[in-house]
Amino acid sequence: MSEFTNRERLLRVLRQQPVDRVPVAPFIHVNYVKEFFGSHEVDWVDKTPEVYAHFGFDLIHRNCTPPYDALGPSGPDWRIETSTRAEGRDETTTTIIRTPEGELRYVDALRWVYEYDAEGSTVEYPIKSERDFELLARYQPEHGPADVADVVRARQAVGDEGVTAPWIQGAFNLVAFHYRKLDDLLMDAVLNHDFYARMMEHFLQRYMAYIQQVIDAGVDVLSYAGNIANAKLVSPAFFRENIWPYEKRFIEFIQRQGVIALYHNCGYGRNLLSLYPSLGMGAYESLTPPPYGDTILADALDIFGEGTTLSGNIDQVTLLREGPDELIEAAVKEVLDTVKGRAHFILATTDYFNDCTPHDKIHLLADAGRRYGDL
Repeated sequence: MSEFTNRERLLRVLRQQPVDRVPVAPFIHVNYVKEFFGSHEVDWVDKTPEVYAHFGFDLIHRNCTPPYDALGPSGPDWRIETSTRAEGRDETTTTIIRTPEGELRYVDALRWVYEYDAEGSTVEYPIKSERDFELLARYQPEHGPADVADVVRARQAVGDEGVTAPWIQGAFNLVAFHYRKLDDLLMDAVLNHDFYARMMEHFLQRYMAYIQQVIDAGVDVLSYAGNIANAKLVSPAFFRENIWPYEKRFIEFIQRQGVIALYHNCGYGRNLLSLYPSLGMGAYESLTPPPYGDTILADALDIFGEGTTLSGNIDQVTLLREGPDELIEAAVKEVLDTVKGRAHFILATTDYFNDCTPHDKIHLLADAGRRYGDL
């Protein structure tokens, strides 16, 4: 019988402390909780633990992310007008922000990719010029109280069976996702670095005030999205000069409060791996191998050593949905044999379960993880 509760085991491995076995905790997103119960109306905060328990996984509850109002709240000099156009299930939302010195325009799109999964993306960003940024910096009110009710509910639902790990944006992700078109932001860093630095500093300071409220709600881990500035998009030199300083400061802000930063790059990472340990994150995922990434597990183990917990490396796109049982089991065994004695590790997929992933394949992942994960 184990000397640890499931919660203790996860917290210990995330803090690079000895455990009795490798936790098996793939990323199960809201889409799969809906699919599992066959309903869009399911309470995914309350029901996520049931899905993990059904398959025998260790529970990292990420489906409790508080909403972040990147453009609000409204104020006397910051009047927000929003309209939504529906096209079947898809929606396009246009936001006009009126200030005493001009207007900003933001457009985002929600597109359903299958029955239970929709992708949201910005198609027109509010900051198209330095003047737009000055309007935003001058007139946008401070972020109001964060709605952390789902974090509190998730902690109650998890109990001693796991940990809470809501999603946040990393420093670069934050600006590229909400405020400034990616190619413009990259060029800003090279051609107008002062403007770039002012944006990064402004939004990071604003965001940290919001994240402080999330931390105060009692989270264990923050799933830290760093996937936009991946190794296919930026060089190590660009990352070190223009992105590393902000991510480093943000991660330190989180972890000096006892919360673990789980840095997420679900795509290409190989050329940036040598820089990641110096960021000081408590854990790193997703170790995505070819063909959907370029990380070689043995190389990552050499680079990170035992100072950072690693997670991932199992392909959920093709292997878990279509692979023969013996190939799935062999892949799990190979990963766990490779990491044994070399790293603190969580067996997981490289991103969330895709649609129609067969239940018997998921059970096989859980069973093989426990069979070969004893330490």
